[in-house]
Amino acid sequence: MGVGLPATLQPPPADGAAAKVSTLPMAALPTSEASAQRLAEQLRAHYTRVWRTLRQIGVPEAFADDAAQEVFIVLARKLDQLPEGTERKFLLSTAVRVAANYRRTWRVRHEVVDDHAVAAEQDPQPSADQLLDQKRLRQALDDLLEAWPDEIRTAFVLFELEGLSVPEISELTETKVGTVASRLRRARELFQAGVKRLRARAAAGGAA
Repeated sequence: MGVGLPATLQPPPADGAAAKVSTLPMAALPTSEASAQRLAEQLRAHYTRVWRTLRQIGVPEAFADDAAQEVFIVLARKLDQLPEGTERKFLLSTAVRVAANYRRTWRVRHEVVDDHAVAAEQDPQPSADQLLDQKRLRQALDDLLEAWPDEIRTAFVLFELEGLSVPEISELTETKVGTVASRLRRARELFQAGVKRLRARAAAGGAA
């Protein structure tokens, strides 16, 4: 589909990712040293990706840390049965299921969430203006995606932000290839329409 999302539209990782393994329940931790090391490596390599994916497919920011931990708990329990090299796909597949559970729970509870629980200033290098611009861009994409049907948003995030192919998304979501392709076409239409609205709004408000 190739709509060309800038990197600044991707949400920031949660704080303290490197310490997350130590917070997993003892029952979920691998018993062997080799498996524990493998889990730690997967956390370092993929925690940000998992956290970002969960946010973009509908997990409220206040719950993203808990949801990401849940994903890695599932990985920890299945790690010894999982062939090396398949961890990323397993994590994304698990993230899709966990996010669906969180979305259902969220809609039932109708809780008020502070969407500013995680600080936007992850990198001390950008200037204050750059951080503000990045935060606005991330919020704009979050607002745009939030209005989409869950299945279209999931396909879009996995394809555009995570770089999965249509067959991979089909396998991961247990959906027909043609259905995934149709969802991506609809996502492209929604994205382009959303961008037009944002540009029109910016022009009307005199924004850059």
